[in-house]
Amino acid sequence: MNKIERYLGGVVLSYTLLVLLVLMVIFSFFEFMNQVGKLTDTYTLGLGAFYTLLKVPVYSFEVFPIALLIGTLMGLGSLANHSELTVLRVTGWSIRRILWAVIKTAFLLWLVMALVGEFVAPSSEAYAKKMRAEALNQTFSVGSSDGLWIRDEAQYIHVGRILSSTELRDIEVYALNKGRIQSLIQAKTANFDNGWKFHNVKQVDLALTKQPENRLDSLHYATKRFDDLSKTFPLKPEDLTNLDIETRYLSGWDLYHYISFLKANGLDSSAYSLSFWRKVDTPIMVLAMIVVVFPLIFGSMRQVSVGQRIFLGVMIGMGFHLLNQLIGNVAVVYQFPIILAAIGPSLILLLGSWLWLRRVD
Repeated sequence: MNKIERYLGGVVLSYTLLVLLVLMVIFSFFEFMNQVGKLTDTYTLGLGAFYTLLKVPVYSFEVFPIALLIGTLMGLGSLANHSELTVLRVTGWSIRRILWAVIKTAFLLWLVMALVGEFVAPSSEAYAKKMRAEALNQTFSVGSSDGLWIRDEAQYIHVGRILSSTELRDIEVYALNKGRIQSLIQAKTANFDNGWKFHNVKQVDLALTKQPENRLDSLHYATKRFDDLSKTFPLKPEDLTNLDIETRYLSGWDLYHYISFLKANGLDSSAYSLSFWRKVDTPIMVLAMIVVVFPLIFGSMRQVSVGQRIFLGVMIGMGFHLLNQLIGNVAVVYQFPIILAAIGPSLILLLGSWLWLRRVD
């Protein structure tokens, strides 16, 4: 970057960080007040504040595109009000060159936030959920009263209760052979310590003996009991932790891994696929948010107040966010193409903004 590009980038960076800080203060305040209503003897005010702090990386990643839109609109708007952009145009800087300079800064910001969203936010969200659940003496909120069902190769597994990512209750494992139940393993508890170990286990082995024609086949069974039994389990503790986290907060790798697991078990993975492709769509959305600012700045908004720019930025950002959520949810419900629902709105906004910019340039 040359000096002018660094100057433009610095303006966009400072305003974006300022907007992001304001949004985080607002979000954190409402989250903290929400936690205050859940305080108990064990879930103290300090833990509520700590939970709110752990949610900051999650919220910052989620609202980053809107913060970038408002920050760019305010930053370039202030330069326009002071005729600095006019001076740049007179000295030979085209709108596209200014756009490219801003995109460089936006890309660096997105790269940082992508790392936050991939590594910091999922871990922070998982620890926040775990900490609050333990303080409130809650069990995992996975599934319903029927527990959790898993299919793994030639067996079906039912977990009655998930107390934590390393402690399970009332486990049943149905082993199948050519579509028939071959054995049943029932365990009262299971703990993870470098592998899953089942306790208080009852194993029932079933065998079907063929009989001559016109006679019913004989079913034989044998029962065994074990105090402890080591057994493979298709989910790791981190997978069980991810089950209690909203899909949009999972990392891209966790989403890809869990989508593969759901497809292997013949389960619906559309909600997870939507979250995965929305993460892939983030750089396109960021680019669209930058491009849509330029027709507004170089068009009919040369001399407007900061408040008007903030209002317009909020309206565009929130309107796009709500429309994007609506399209994604409709695609999941009605089984429309998930990739198109996740990436399509950003591509349409980008294309429309670019065509608008060409008319202004």
